[in-house]
Amino acid sequence: MAKEISKKSTVKSIICLLAGLIFMLPVFLIVMNAFKPNKEILTSFLSLPKSLYLDNFKQAMDSMNFSTAFRNTLFVTAFTVLIACIISFTSAYGISHLDGKLGDGLYLLFVLGHIIPFHAVMIAISILAKNLNLTNTHLGLIIFNSGFFTSFGVMTYVGFLKSVPRELEEAAAIDGASPFRTMTQIILPLVKSSTVTLVILYFLWTWNDLLLPTIIISDESLRTITVNLYMFKTTTNAQWNLLIAGLTVSMIPIIVIYIAGQKYITSGLTAGAVK
Repeated sequence: MAKEISKKSTVKSIICLLAGLIFMLPVFLIVMNAFKPNKEILTSFLSLPKSLYLDNFKQAMDSMNFSTAFRNTLFVTAFTVLIACIISFTSAYGISHLDGKLGDGLYLLFVLGHIIPFHAVMIAISILAKNLNLTNTHLGLIIFNSGFFTSFGVMTYVGFLKSVPRELEEAAAIDGASPFRTMTQIILPLVKSSTVTLVILYFLWTWNDLLLPTIIISDESLRTITVNLYMFKTTTNAQWNLLIAGLTVSMIPIIVIYIAGQKYITSGLTAGAVK
């Protein structure tokens, strides 16, 4: 019996390792080719670089206006994450305290918001942004991104918040804590894993977003990294070395924040799934 379990565990480990290698292969190829000149990329994409050609990164920074795009993306991402987390938590906290059909109905609205695909409302968003004078503004990106992400955040928080004993809040009220203080100083620390998970996911989604910035932003000075990379690809003549170098630099913040918070992701998403 023990041998069978050991064999199954070994097989699972091998499968997971192979899956991990397959998923990491594109990242490895991107990073490897970032250090090659354009001619070498076109002739030997799968081979290791003959020498480290670092000039790609300097040229990419200059030709793509990369520093401005990086600041724009960081600004939009930071405020989107902050606003989306605040709205997600406060909305979920309110819903978790509503019993009966009202609470279920509000929760269902957020679920429906998560189900509707972005492509179904893309034209409506473009028209709405134009009517509200939110085109060519970072505020437009922040507002619409925060609205899209809130549904997922509410779904993540509500399950855990409903499992928190009401006696905990009642005890805080007896001790003189206001509802706001109870929410921020007692309940919020309990959902640390979920909050860190949402911060990571919101960061990844906003940083990698291409469609929404393409719809709302046309001013070159306001573009995000993804739009800059896309426009560079469509307007230049196959300068793959610069494009790949830009992609490599744009991946660094994502990798750093994921590594820093990866231990919270599984626990955060499953918190409250089982009461």
